[in-house]
Amino acid sequence: MTESRVAMLPADHRLACKRELVLADLGGEQWLRYSDPGPDDLPIRTIEEKFECVAAGTGITLVPQSVAEQYSRPDIAYVPVLDAEPDQVFLAWEAGRGAPLISHFARIAQEQG
Repeated sequence: MTESRVAMLPADHRLACKRELVLADLGGEQWLRYSDPGPDDLPIRTIEEKFECVAAGTGITLVPQSVAEQYSRPDIAYVPVLDAEPDQVFLAWEAGRGAPLISHFARIAQEQG
C-alpha cells in the first residue's frame, strides 16, 4: 500500500501553521535521515530520536500520514506535503512458510491497504 507523507516540524516552526506544503517550501531546512546522510543531513538511529530532534528544533523530516495520526505531541506539528513521494508499505514473509495464519494475515492486510 502507499500513503501520503507529511512534514514533521517543531510546533513553533515558521511553516507549522500552514494547511499544506510543497517540497520547495522546505528548501534550506536541516533534514534528519536514518542512514547514509548527505553532507547537510543529520543522522538518527531510532524513531524516538526523530521525535526528540524535531521537537528540539534540530531538524525536520517527512513521515507517513499514519505517524501523524498515531503520535500526537504538543511540541510537534504535521503538515501535508503535496508533492512528496508517497510512502510505500510492503508485507513479506519467508517463501517456505505457508502457515494458514500467515495467509490469513496477508489477506486482511491487503484488504485494509
